[in-house]
Amino acid sequence: MSVFAVLAAWKDFLWPLVVLPDPAKQPLSVRLPTLQPVIELDIFLAALLISSLLPLVVFLIFQRMFLRTGDIGGAVKG
Repeated sequence: MSVFAVLAAWKDFLWPLVVLPDPAKQPLSVRLPTLQPVIELDIFLAALLISSLLPLVVFLIFQRMFLRTGDIGGAVKG
């Protein structure tokens, strides 16, 4: 399972990097590693924190819906 998770994360990084050569159109996950040598560490860490907060907040808001949709498959009888 971890191999598939690593491959999915790599695909999410590599595909926008190849398809979008214009840095202004690249997503934050592709743009941040290219900015690391240019900007200071505290600014880089703040950008990482901000970029990870949005998915976390969205998950926390829709947490019940995400967890409820796991029961749709009907794999367990009863």
